[in-house]
Amino acid sequence: MKKYLYILCLTFLVFSCDREEYLDIQPKGQIIPNKVDDYRLLLDQTLDFGGISAGFVETFSGTEIASDDVMITDNLSDNYPEGTPDVNIYTWSDNIFTQDQEDEDWQLLYGQIYTANIVLEEILDATNGTLQEKLALKAEAQAHRAFAYFILVNLYGVHYNPASVTTDLGVPLRLGTELVGIEFPRATIEDVYNLILDDLNEALDNLPDTPEFVHRPSKAGVYSLLARVYLYMGEFQKAWEASNNALLLSNTLVDFNTHPDWFFPGVVNPGDLPEDDAEIIWHKASNNTFSFRIASNDFLSLIAPNDQRRRRFAGPFLFGLGGTESIYATGFARNFKEIGPSVPEMHLTRAECSARLGNLSEALNDLNTLREMRVDTGTFTPFASADQTEVLNWIKTERRLELIMKGHRFFDLKRYNVYDTPKTDLTHVFNGTTYTLNANSTNWAFPIAAKYILQSPEIGENIRE
Repeated sequence: MKKYLYILCLTFLVFSCDREEYLDIQPKGQIIPNKVDDYRLLLDQTLDFGGISAGFVETFSGTEIASDDVMITDNLSDNYPEGTPDVNIYTWSDNIFTQDQEDEDWQLLYGQIYTANIVLEEILDATNGTLQEKLALKAEAQAHRAFAYFILVNLYGVHYNPASVTTDLGVPLRLGTELVGIEFPRATIEDVYNLILDDLNEALDNLPDTPEFVHRPSKAGVYSLLARVYLYMGEFQKAWEASNNALLLSNTLVDFNTHPDWFFPGVVNPGDLPEDDAEIIWHKASNNTFSFRIASNDFLSLIAPNDQRRRRFAGPFLFGLGGTESIYATGFARNFKEIGPSVPEMHLTRAECSARLGNLSEALNDLNTLREMRVDTGTFTPFASADQTEVLNWIKTERRLELIMKGHRFFDLKRYNVYDTPKTDLTHVFNGTTYTLNANSTNWAFPIAAKYILQSPEIGENIRE
């Protein structure tokens, strides 16, 4: 496979350089895709290839340090130099990057979109291969594009709100591969979500039930992403149906007690390779695997003594440092931080939707099914309640515990602040200064890097408060 790769038709990232620079670059030593097998190799590219073509596994990482799951302590503040993107995100600054810096999340996701667009434009005219093979590759490209746009619109837009979705600005829609005379105004959040739903629903017809390789989209993966999308939209019946469809195709939960220790005692290793993790439905991973993340006291207070997920953390000694903080270590143990749809996420989504729809027994069944796989052997006690608010709060807590460092918490708080009460403000302390992000502030939408606005002024800046 590597002999051919990595093919390409200039997937230099859409906003990462001046438009004129695209025109000066010619593909040298690359294979221009024209056969079905070429496009298969292109979509199987998992990692970024030297800035030329964006792989489809790596995705965003910016939200983890913006949430209340993370803190920066005075003891370990040397790992967070002032003025760096991490600190700017942690303090919700008006600008995260300088005028010369790239935003890796934006750059990577738009690179994936551009590569997907190449496949969508050309695959039906490819030589060799059957029509069904071509339609399957088209469906994979649609699924990858939908995933990228879903992350982008939630990073750089306010949360989906039915009352204002037709006017709230999302992100530019890049639907082709043209390089000349193209502007990039932002589409509304409604328009971005409509594209995502169109791509995913069309892709379903031509994908296998489960993937041959875990990085490939499948029906299970697309249903899982649809469940996320509908959940964020507040379409709880549709989210229930999508998560249920995903679980009908992929529903393996693993008892955490069976996971071995990593190199250090008490640090869990759920598997060195994503294909070894039966809970992953569609493999997408953080583009910042080895980021140094300290669990907040608020988060740690939720972990019961018998919760096996305590093994996801290690003390500073693991990094040759002193102190008593708990640092997220699973990414170091397995060399990737999973962000893609998973079986636990689908159980939690189905549970949340059941609770919101008033089906508390179904909600508790999903919640307890997951929890039983996460506590020390012989210590499980099922939750039971007829109070909708109590059950929903249990599910929110379990979601926070289970999906730690998987890209969900910041987005979850954004949607809770739209659909639920009470609203949640966030507070971070850095070097003695307290910073606050008020509920439903426009600052929940990340600022767009100055470099891209200077290159394409029509994008416009996000309003900061």
